[in-house]
Amino acid sequence: MSLSSGALKVTVIGSISAFLSILALALRCWSRFIKKTGFKFNDYSVIAATILALGGVGVNLGVPGQLLWAAANTCVKLSIISLYTILFPVKRFCYLCYVAIAVTLCYFASVVVETFALCTPVEFNWDKNIPGGNCEHQTAAFLGAAITNLLIDVFIVGLPMPMLFGLRMSLQKRLSIAGMFGLGGIICIISMLRVISVAQWDLDDVTYATTNVSIYSVLEPCLGVVNACLPTIQPAMKRIFGDVVASWSSHDSQGTPIDTKISRNRERQNAQYIRDHNFRRLEDDIPLTTIRSDHGGDSDQNNGNAITVTRQWEVDSS
Repeated sequence: MSLSSGALKVTVIGSISAFLSILALALRCWSRFIKKTGFKFNDYSVIAATILALGGVGVNLGVPGQLLWAAANTCVKLSIISLYTILFPVKRFCYLCYVAIAVTLCYFASVVVETFALCTPVEFNWDKNIPGGNCEHQTAAFLGAAITNLLIDVFIVGLPMPMLFGLRMSLQKRLSIAGMFGLGGIICIISMLRVISVAQWDLDDVTYATTNVSIYSVLEPCLGVVNACLPTIQPAMKRIFGDVVASWSSHDSQGTPIDTKISRNRERQNAQYIRDHNFRRLEDDIPLTTIRSDHGGDSDQNNGNAITVTRQWEVDSS
């Protein structure tokens, strides 16, 4: 028995996107092994997202499909936001991340409630043979969930951009890192296409109407897993491609590792004014000047074997 064109599309796209999500997760786990770092919440979240996304491949839109789609997307969002708080531990930024986490969890809870509340009696959700059972406002409910999901995606994608462009590195590297995070924009486009498909579907022809929705429902969480894993797979990519990846992704025009730059900028951005007994500390923006140690003097030079650390303090006298 041959598959219909719609079923064939869902099968092919679902298989490819599932493979990409598994590959991205494998590279992420391998990178953790290479760096000898334990798994964190963002790792466990993306693992759960992968399992849920794979479970949703080929599942018809309905109670199981809607719940798996919402759960997988929620885990992807939680993983990405959690990673944000590690990369940029700035108090105000973290507060925004916590708000995003709370909104995401509330969104998932609302999807669960509305999914089961659509049909009367509740058992009619999984047993369509119950006499007198009916489901009302399905399109409106699914459309509301899809629009809310899109708005949350847009907020999450844009959340770290001010922090990224505040990093002190070459414009080329800032753009490359922003592009890596900005791949979430593709997820937003897919989410928007899903919204359009849900708004236009005809429940009188469910097979045709749900083809595009099913495709987008598979693509969104699977590519979301890929997007969540991209910032973490650099060690594995270096192990596979060697110096090619190392020279392209790890150094800017001055040869300074990006990881080090992010760490330094993270500390600089996290610095706060400390007031105690009329004392105020400046930001930890420490200028470094190299000197030549073999001259025995203190004159500044551009190359040498040592560095001079200049610290500045301001003391308010009462």
